[in-house]
Amino acid sequence: MKKLAALSLTVALCLGMFSACSGGGTSSVANSGSASTADSQGSGEPITLTFQYIGGTVPAQDAVINDAIDAFNEANPNITVEPIYIDWGNGHSQFMNAVMANTAPDIAMLGGTWCVEFVENGSLAPITDYVSQDLIDSFIPSGFDVMTGADGTIYGLPWDGCTWDVIYRTDLFEEAGITEVPTTWEELLAAGEKMKAIGKTLLTVSCAGYEVDDYYLPFLWQAGGTVCERDENGNWVSAMNSEESLAAAKFYCELVEKGYMPAEITGMDFESVLNSFTAGETAMMVAGMWNIATLQGMPEMDGKWATAQSWAGPGGNAVLSYPNTVHITEQSKHKEEAGQFLQFFYDEGYYEEYCIVSGVFPFTKDFAESEYAQDPMLKPFIEDAQYGLNRPATSKYEEFRQLYLCPGVQSMVAGEITPEEFCAQMEQNFNDLHAG
Repeated sequence: MKKLAALSLTVALCLGMFSACSGGGTSSVANSGSASTADSQGSGEPITLTFQYIGGTVPAQDAVINDAIDAFNEANPNITVEPIYIDWGNGHSQFMNAVMANTAPDIAMLGGTWCVEFVENGSLAPITDYVSQDLIDSFIPSGFDVMTGADGTIYGLPWDGCTWDVIYRTDLFEEAGITEVPTTWEELLAAGEKMKAIGKTLLTVSCAGYEVDDYYLPFLWQAGGTVCERDENGNWVSAMNSEESLAAAKFYCELVEKGYMPAEITGMDFESVLNSFTAGETAMMVAGMWNIATLQGMPEMDGKWATAQSWAGPGGNAVLSYPNTVHITEQSKHKEEAGQFLQFFYDEGYYEEYCIVSGVFPFTKDFAESEYAQDPMLKPFIEDAQYGLNRPATSKYEEFRQLYLCPGVQSMVAGEITPEEFCAQMEQNFNDLHAG
């Protein structure tokens, strides 16, 4: 197995700037019987594998991907893996368009629950046909939730991902006389009043672009609510016009109305949130754990911040936590070779290295005992993973969030609709969308 570089955790984290994570296996023999290094394929005819990867902007991440590709290509002279770098904003639509045009890549990385619709429409190949059972067994079972068909067939592997949790300014907490990080909604309100007294905002989250639901859903879950549920016939129906959903909507608006969150969040993407935090304008932000690396790379922030577990609502603890996914497409003419590359990437340590430079963690069973998991800045995020929830596993959720949920939250925060109207509209929109 490829040995990972002996980097300190701090140096490794400083390399990573953005999201990702998962885990790796140990077997070098796939179910199809092909070796992970694929030297048995060296004399075959030339094959090109396309790997659609969401990235291309973080040098440390891209370096790991490129190193793995170079090593695999060298070990397999007849196979050439070509990366196709795309950005997060266009990732879903670009893959959808490729599938519709019958030009899907051999291997595709997808975000969050995107794969659900592609599992349902037959665009993805059963991953267990092309990688080893040892690799499958190395992951936490919940990592496969959104990649598993109704018959139990698994259509992908956990890739990068993480937990979203609390990062706070220790200097501002001290100035405001707040001695403990809030652990309940009530404590959050009390801390907000103290922070407002020193002219600072307690909490800022992104409420712009495609990120809105990342930061709204935890409030819904903490209230004991959910976006949707299955009815007695197995159909998805909305659960957003419930008492729990209304409590979450009202609390979210209360944070803004009382000045504990800025009204300007409807125009703030996460970069703006981070800038507000580092400028000392806001004392807390909910953020993906890769932001730890970002802050550790900023000397001017030394000694001014820390991490903490998130607060609980009336429905208990809940945070956003999930892996993204990677798949072999059904359109691929080289599925076995695609499986060989994925087996190689996980077996030879590139996957773990990718997670480390990304500042996130793998969804593997043995992760909690790793040296990496003991870092005190990471620990709150890792501990809160037990409360982690993902977006709904409905194939139409992506459409629902883009057309209705994200704009609806923004309209509510802007005062254009009431929390009651928001909940009723979300129920109607969801059910109408799923009625077809």
